[in-house]
Amino acid sequence: MSVDLQLSPDHDLALDLLGRATLVDGAARVRQQIKVTLLAFMGEWFLDTSFGVPYFDQVLVKTPDRAAIEAVFRARILDVPGVSRVVRLALAVDRERRVLSVEFEAESAQGLAAGTVELSAP
Repeated sequence: MSVDLQLSPDHDLALDLLGRATLVDGAARVRQQIKVTLLAFMGEWFLDTSFGVPYFDQVLVKTPDRAAIEAVFRARILDVPGVSRVVRLALAVDRERRVLSVEFEAESAQGLAAGTVELSAP
């Protein structure tokens, strides 16, 4: 069984009332790791520059190819340890707010991990 430090909704370390870190496991851990992966720009983590999504190269481009973008997100979700299959993936673009929403459901040995990630253009 694998565990991770739990993150708060604003992606900071989640602490209990006494200031102690909290652990997360199961499908909730997988969901959190998918969100962390999808929020990371490829190359931004100095310990592994291949980690994250190639936003600048393939997603946030002038003439985006929706099928290629969906393939990128599916591949990154499948790279998360424990994920066996992407069940559902939906992309929504809010051009006025310049926000891309990625809604996902992924199958893992720990159960179904589902969530939504919103990315704002820099």
